[in-house]
Amino acid sequence: MKSLNDNYAAGAGNSHETFSDLMFCALIVLVLFIMALAIEVSTRVKASMPDKVVEVKKVEEVELSTMTKEEVAELSEKLQKQQIEMDNLKDQLAESATAIQTERDQVQNRMAALSGEQRFTGAREPAQIKIAYDYEAGKFLFISSRKYEHATRRLSGESASARVRRIRRLLTSLAIEALSQRMYTEEEVNAIYEGFSTYKEVEPTGSSYKIVDSIVGISYSTTLCSYIAGDAGESSELLDVVDDLVEKVIQKNFNKTGPKSEAMYPRVVLHLDTSRKKITINGVELSPRDTKEILLSLEGRGAMIDLEGLSGPPPEWLTEEVLIPAGYISKTPKLPSN
Repeated sequence: MKSLNDNYAAGAGNSHETFSDLMFCALIVLVLFIMALAIEVSTRVKASMPDKVVEVKKVEEVELSTMTKEEVAELSEKLQKQQIEMDNLKDQLAESATAIQTERDQVQNRMAALSGEQRFTGAREPAQIKIAYDYEAGKFLFISSRKYEHATRRLSGESASARVRRIRRLLTSLAIEALSQRMYTEEEVNAIYEGFSTYKEVEPTGSSYKIVDSIVGISYSTTLCSYIAGDAGESSELLDVVDDLVEKVIQKNFNKTGPKSEAMYPRVVLHLDTSRKKITINGVELSPRDTKEILLSLEGRGAMIDLEGLSGPPPEWLTEEVLIPAGYISKTPKLPSN
């Protein structure tokens, strides 16, 4: 610096100019050093990358080159076995998935069947109530439609005279059994009849069909009525009188139908008094036996039963004394929603 100062002094310079020149020279040297360092680092990085790749390749080549043919074959066989095991496992998983789906479908089908989604019921015959009229007492009775049908059905190979004797014997037995039941006045029997709703009926029309409104009909036998009244019915003149009498009484009654319904079966509501063990149909109070006899008089198709007056399941006496003897064994009648 002193030498530079002497030179600048000889040239009419000063110390400040000498210092600035020195700093300038140092800055140039620093810049050159940084550039050289950057070039060196870049060169080393580029040179190191190929070396590593080549090194990896060399290791792989060394490993493969050191394996014998037997070892390569063994490795190949091992890989093939693993592939076969994987394929078998995939097949087993696919079979398991199919079996699980099949079981799931079966469970869903059973659940649907239990809930009624796969259950279909049909009813072709019109609904009727079997009635008898005791013209001596002026009272009505409900007759078991099944027992009457059993008494009057035609048997294969039976002669006409044998059929007459069989019908007379069975109707006499049915009349004696009916006389042990409760009898009903005109007001009571009409009220019970009105307790059964209307229903829908399928009426075939050629290749199609139509849905029509129907009411519960009345079925009766003048011969049975005469047996109940105590007449043997031997005289044809007496039978003609009985026919006219019973027909007039039947025509006079059963003219008011029950509530309208859109169901395919007539509906009847049983109001239960569990404390007194009584059942009421449209205002007529009945015993369990009376109710059973009324339900047994239905023919053609049964009736849907709704229960009222309950806060829980039906009592055991209703199930054992009414529902099961009347044929309601598939399910318990539903409780009203309101």
